[in-house]
Amino acid sequence: MAKDHELNFTVEERELKLAKCIIKYPDVFTRVIDELLMHGLCEYMYQLATAFTDFYDRCYCVEKDKTTGEVRINYRRILLCEATANVLGKCFEILGIQPLDRM
Repeated sequence: MAKDHELNFTVEERELKLAKCIIKYPDVFTRVIDELLMHGLCEYMYQLATAFTDFYDRCYCVEKDKTTGEVRINYRRILLCEATANVLGKCFEILGIQPLDRM
């Protein structure tokens, strides 16, 4: 197998926590719609943002080996970032809030 495409199934605890939070979205959405209690969505968004911040602080998507200069891209982590952005974007849309592109 090519070196660029090595499979690594080691999952950090923070990655798993974020992934579990992301997959709760359909259940949270259904509960919010059924109960018409929008604060449940806000609480979920806070939990997701907290899980993402913890993940982002410790789990790098792109790393450069200091000795060899080799750059490694962790596509699984990039997908977690993209999924988080998509879910938060849908939540903001449901709440009628236009999120900022940058601060």
